[in-house]
Amino acid sequence: MNCKEFQRQITGFLNDELDVQSLEVFLDHVESCKNCREELTIQFLVETGTRRLEDGTTFNLKYELDNLMQNARQRLNFRKRLQKMAFALHIIAIIEIIVVVTLSIVL
Repeated sequence: MNCKEFQRQITGFLNDELDVQSLEVFLDHVESCKNCREELTIQFLVETGTRRLEDGTTFNLKYELDNLMQNARQRLNFRKRLQKMAFALHIIAIIEIIVVVTLSIVL
């Protein structure tokens, strides 16, 4: 992912709209690119800060952004595990079909 693609996906990230593959690439890029991390911080500050000012609540930018990133990584790992389980279930179903067909031919 290049920095322009990253910047186009920031809003999708902040709104939790990225699919598994896009989220993984996004998180990997932000962890390795200082400029994009700064851009994400700025956009997060604008969106969250504006809301918080309107609500009158305070917030810790670094803590909340780090927490958002950590939660995103956890969601990503969970989604990837679900995909692996779904794949495994498909394989099991195919094996069961093969066994049933084979048994019906033999019997």
